[in-house]
Amino acid sequence: MRKILQEVTGEKINIEGLSSLHKVLKEKLSSKTFLLVLDDVWNDHSVEDWDNLVRPLRYGKKGSKILMTTRMQSVADLAARAMQKEGQFMRLSGLEETNLLVMLNSYAFFGVNHDDYRNLQQISKQMAGKLCGSPLAAKVLGGLLNSKRDSSTWNRILATNINNTEQGKEGIMMVLRLSYQHLQTHLQACFRYCSLFHKDYEFTKKELVYLWMGSGLIQYVADDMMPEGSSKKNMMPEDVGMEYLDTLTMKSFFDIKLRPRSCRAIKCNLFDEYYEEKYVMHDLLHELARSASVNECVRIDRKFSGMVPKTVRHMYIELMSPTVVEQISQVKKLRTLIMQFQDQDQAGEELILRKVLSVAKSLRVLSLITNSTCKLPNTVNAMVHLRYLSVIWGRKNMKQFSWFPLSVYKLYHLEIMKFDNPQLTVPVKGEMEGACNLVNLRHLQLSYGIMAMIPDVGKLTSLCELYGFRIQQQRGYTICELKNLKNICHLHISGLDKVNSTEEATEVMLDQKEKLSAVTFSWSPRPEDLLNLGSNSSDSCDPSKAEQILDKLQPHPNICKLKIQGYPGSRSPCWLESLKLINLTYLCLCDCKVLQRLPPIGQLPSLQYLYISNMESVNRVDSSFYGSEKPYGLQSLKVLEIEDMPSCTEWVGLDDVNLFPRLDTLIVRNCEKLRRVPSVPISIQHVEIHFTGLRDMPPLSVTSNASSSSSPAMSLSKLVISRCPDLATLWQGYSLPALEELSIQQCASLSCLQEDFFCSLSTLKTFEIVKCPNLMRGEIRLPPTLGSFTLGWCSSAESPLFKSLLGLKSLKRLYLDGCAMLSLPSDVFACLTGLTDIMFVGCAMTSLPSTAAFAGLTSLENLAIWDCKDLASLDGIQGLPSLTLLTISGCNRLVEDMFVQSVESADLSGCTLELRELDIDHPYLLLKDPLQSITSVKRFRISGGPELTLLPEEWLLRNCQALEEIVVTNASGLQCLPQEMASRISLESLQTFNANLIQTLPDMPASLSNLRIHNCHSNLKERYKKNGGPDWGKVAYIHDADIS
Repeated sequence: MRKILQEVTGEKINIEGLSSLHKVLKEKLSSKTFLLVLDDVWNDHSVEDWDNLVRPLRYGKKGSKILMTTRMQSVADLAARAMQKEGQFMRLSGLEETNLLVMLNSYAFFGVNHDDYRNLQQISKQMAGKLCGSPLAAKVLGGLLNSKRDSSTWNRILATNINNTEQGKEGIMMVLRLSYQHLQTHLQACFRYCSLFHKDYEFTKKELVYLWMGSGLIQYVADDMMPEGSSKKNMMPEDVGMEYLDTLTMKSFFDIKLRPRSCRAIKCNLFDEYYEEKYVMHDLLHELARSASVNECVRIDRKFSGMVPKTVRHMYIELMSPTVVEQISQVKKLRTLIMQFQDQDQAGEELILRKVLSVAKSLRVLSLITNSTCKLPNTVNAMVHLRYLSVIWGRKNMKQFSWFPLSVYKLYHLEIMKFDNPQLTVPVKGEMEGACNLVNLRHLQLSYGIMAMIPDVGKLTSLCELYGFRIQQQRGYTICELKNLKNICHLHISGLDKVNSTEEATEVMLDQKEKLSAVTFSWSPRPEDLLNLGSNSSDSCDPSKAEQILDKLQPHPNICKLKIQGYPGSRSPCWLESLKLINLTYLCLCDCKVLQRLPPIGQLPSLQYLYISNMESVNRVDSSFYGSEKPYGLQSLKVLEIEDMPSCTEWVGLDDVNLFPRLDTLIVRNCEKLRRVPSVPISIQHVEIHFTGLRDMPPLSVTSNASSSSSPAMSLSKLVISRCPDLATLWQGYSLPALEELSIQQCASLSCLQEDFFCSLSTLKTFEIVKCPNLMRGEIRLPPTLGSFTLGWCSSAESPLFKSLLGLKSLKRLYLDGCAMLSLPSDVFACLTGLTDIMFVGCAMTSLPSTAAFAGLTSLENLAIWDCKDLASLDGIQGLPSLTLLTISGCNRLVEDMFVQSVESADLSGCTLELRELDIDHPYLLLKDPLQSITSVKRFRISGGPELTLLPEEWLLRNCQALEEIVVTNASGLQCLPQEMASRISLESLQTFNANLIQTLPDMPASLSNLRIHNCHSNLKERYKKNGGPDWGKVAYIHDADIS
C-alpha cells in the first residue's frame, strides 16, 4: 500500500497505519482514472490482505484498470473476488526455447566471445530445453554458469533436476537454490543477511556493504599480510565488500535500479556518485534467502508469530513487545540488531534498550530507527565488540535530539558511526572530545555542524570520509590533523583562511594520499565564524598567502572530483595549471571573486562536469583556457554550467574546432555582459540561458553528415531562455525534431518565429512564452503532442497563440498569466477536451468561458484563479463536470458589493459541480453562485484575515456530511469557532494559524484526529496545556492535538 502511494505522489511516504494510508490514497485516486500494474504476485493466503489493498482503489474513476501478472490461478481468483468483479484472464506461456537460449547464453557467456566455447553451447541448448520458458531461471542459471566455463561442471549441473521449472514456483526455486549452493561460503552469508529486510527493499551500495562490514561478513586481509604482487593489495574492506556485491549482482542475485542524477544533484553533492544505484532482490530470491537463513536471521514484524531461535545471529525488529524482549535475552550470539521503534514513547524505548543491551553483549551491529528523543544508555560501553552504530530519526520535524552518551567513546572497535540529525542540532563542545578515541573508525556520518566540533581527528587514522572539517587556530583543529589520514577518500576542508603557514599545508601531504577521490577546499567563513573574527583575520585572507597555501595542497593524481570555494587568490594553483589531474571528472570553481583568469583546464582528458560560479573578476575567457596541445578542448565534457560572472564579456572558442564534442548540457545564468560563447555540438540535448547579453545563440559544431543536409536536425530536447533582451534569433536553418520543452521569457528583441519552426517540433510537450510581444506574427500551428502551455504578457501575440490551441486534445495544463484579453474565446476552450488543470493569473478578463464551453472539459480537475481583479462573475464554473479543486484569491471585484440586490445569480440548472477541495481568500466568495450551493466539499481552506470574524456556519452546515478538513491560514480576526462543531460528524482535521483572539473551544466532533491551533491566545494555551490544563481532557482523545 505504501509503495502504491509513493508511486502516486512521487514522494517518500512517512505515514503510519493502514487506515491513514487508505485515507490518503483514496483522496489521491478519487475521481481519477488510473492504471495499476501488479507484477509477479504470489499471495493467495489472505482474503483480508486483498480487501485492504483494493478498498481505496474502488474510489477511482470509471475506466480505471488493474493489470496483474501471476503464476497462480488461485491469486487471480482471489484478486477478482476482492474486486467483486469477474476478472479477465489471459494465460501466458513461457519464452520460446530459442529466445530463452539467447537469454541464457547472454548471462552464461557475458564478457567473453561465446564462439570460443562451442562445446558449452551444446550443453546450454539442452539446459534451455529443460527450463520450460522461465526467464528468471535462465537469468540466475546463466549467472552461475558464467564463472564455471568447463564442460564437466556444466554437464554436472545439467544432470541435476533442473527440469522441474514446469512445476511452477517450486521448480524455479530448485534452480535458484542450485545457484545459491554454488556460491562461495562468504557470498552465501552475505546473501542470507539480506533476508533481514522486507521484500522489494532497495539497498544502496554503501548501506549494504557497511552492514556486511559491521557484521564481520567481509573476509579482509590487511596489506602487510598479503603476498607481494597480490591483486588484492591496496584493497580496503569497502572494496572487498563492493566486489562481493558486484559478484552477487553479476550472478543475478540482485537487480540494479540505475537512475542518473540530475545536473543540480551532481552539482550540489560532490561526494555522491553520478548515478543513483539501488539494489533489489526478486521476490523468489528473497524467499530463498529467508529459507536459507531460517535459524540465523529473523525479521519480527506484524506477520511474525513464531519463536526466536536461540541460534539467531542477525535480527530486525519492526514490532517490539515484552515477549520479543524476553526472547532476545535467550539469544547468546546475536551479532546484528536493527530496531525500528514506532509506538513507544521515549521512556519506553530507553527501558527496552537497557534490557536488550544488558544481555546482547556480542553485538557487532546496532541500528536504531526512532521517532522520540531516545538516548542510548551509559551501559553501551559494555558492547565491546560493536563495529557499527547508527541512530536515525523517522520524523524530520523534531526539535530536540540526544547525542550519544560519553561512554560510547570506549567502543574502540567501532568502524561505522551514523547519527542522522535532520535539525543539525550541535552538541556542546565537551561532548565531542572523546571521539578521537575511536581509532578504528572508518566512516563517521554526521552533520557538518557536528563534524566541525570533533577535536584531534588526526588520531582517527582509519577514517575514509571526513565531511565538514573546519580549521581553527587552536590545538586539535589545525590542518595538521589531516597528516595521518592515509585512507581518506572523501575530504571537505573549510576555514583554509585559518592555516598559519605554507609549512602546515605541506605537512598534510595530500599528494601522497592515493585513495583520495573527492576533495573540497573552502575559504568561505561560516556565519558563526563572522561573529568571532579576530584582529588577524585580514592577514589570514591575504591573496598571496592563500595562493601559496593552495599550491601546497596539491591532491594526488587519482583525484576524481574537486571543488574550490571562496578562494581569495588572484591566480590558479600551479598544480591545476600543470594538467596533472588526468583522472578528474568533476570540477567546481565558485565564489573565487579575486581570480582574474580561469585555469587552462581545457585539456583535462576525463573532465565531464564543469561548474563555474560567482567569479567577479574574470572579464574574458580566451584561448589559453584550452591549453597549448592538441586535441584542444574538453573531449569528455558532458555538463558546462556558468553563472554569476558579471564582468565577463566573452568566452571565445577556436575556429573550426569542436571544443566540447560530447557536451550534453549547457547552462549560462546571470552573466549580463556576456556577448559571446563558444560553439556547442549539434548533438547537445539541454540548453538554458538566463539573463545574459547574448545577441545570438551559441554557434553549432556540425558533423560532416549533418552539414550536407538542407535543414540539419539538432538533438535538443530542452531549451529554456529568459531575460536576454538583446537576443534576436534562435538557431536558424536547423530543425528541432527531438525538442520536448521550450520556454522563452522576457526576450523583447526576439522576433517572428516562423510557422515552419513549429512544424519541426513533432515531440514538443511543454511550451512557455512570457513577455515576448514580438515573437509571433500571423497564424501558427502548435504540434498535437503539446501537453502543457503557458502564455503571459505577450500583448498582440496573445490572440494568434491562443487560436493555435484549437484542436489540441492532448493538452493537459493551461496557464494564462497577465493576458490582456477581456474575454476568452469559448470556441477554443470547447476543443481542449483533455485539459486537467487551468490557472488564470493576473488576467484582464471580466468573465469566464461559457457554461457550454466548460461542459466539454470532462477531464478538468483543478481550476485556479489568482489576482484577476476585474473578474465579476464565476458563471461558467457550474458546467465543469469533473472539477475537484477550485482556488480563488485576489479577485477583488468578486467580493465587492456582495449584498447589493441587483447582483445577478448564475443559472444553475443542470449544475453537476461536485467540488472536493475549495481554497479561497475571502468569506464573501461563499455567497457567490455556484459556491453557495455546493454540498460536496471535503477539504475547505480559507486564508481569512481581519474580515473573517466567524466561520461561515450556514455554508459549513450544508457541507457537513462531506467535510473532512478545515484550514484557516490567517485567523487573526477569528473570534471563536462554531458552537455546533461537535455535529460535524465527518470532520477529521481542523487547523487554524495566528488565531490570537480565540480563548475557548467548543466541543469537538468524535471523528477529529488532528487539531492544530497555532499562535493562539495565552488563555487558550493555558487551559489546553497537554496533561495539565483544566480543559485538556476535552481534546485528549484527539490523536494529534497541538494548541500552542
